[in-house]
Amino acid sequence: MKTSQAFEVLGIEPTEDGRSVRAAFLRLARIYHPDRFVNLPGDVRDEAERRMKEATTAYELLRNRKAPPVPSIDDEEIERRAHKYRDEIQKKKAAEEKDRARWQRWEQVERLARETARREADIASRIADEVHWKRHTPKPEDEKPPTPLKAASNGNGNTDAKKSTARDPLAERLDAARRGVKDPLVKKS
Repeated sequence: MKTSQAFEVLGIEPTEDGRSVRAAFLRLARIYHPDRFVNLPGDVRDEAERRMKEATTAYELLRNRKAPPVPSIDDEEIERRAHKYRDEIQKKKAAEEKDRARWQRWEQVERLARETARREADIASRIADEVHWKRHTPKPEDEKPPTPLKAASNGNGNTDAKKSTARDPLAERLDAARRGVKDPLVKKS
């Protein structure tokens, strides 16, 4: 009898668990034990005895089977596995470093975007305040409107704008751009 047939006789799936094999055998022994069929006809007793013998044979086969032998490992195999393990560790570390660098770049991009958005919001707020202030500031009757910026030549063809006495955000930005200052309307904290 083969191992697969023994499992079929006991009515269980192939397993290494000795308890489930024993439980299956005991279940069949309670059903087919010859003492239960003493007063029944001979053909019924013979069938029960045949099934009990099959169950006993299957149980003995499965109970006495040995675990598959563990293959022996020589020094070369141990070294090969160790090298493979080290290579896998190195690959994992490289992937982690790559991910870490990518996350740091992403955080830097997000930080720059937040700073730019904050700076632009501050500029927009200051411009809106200035426009609102100019619209709602009452003008005295005798005051002259502000004069536009006059350009003066500095001798080599470039023009420098004179600073306006009135607070004009656009003029401030133009002056700052000419001087090379970035974000002139951002308040320095």
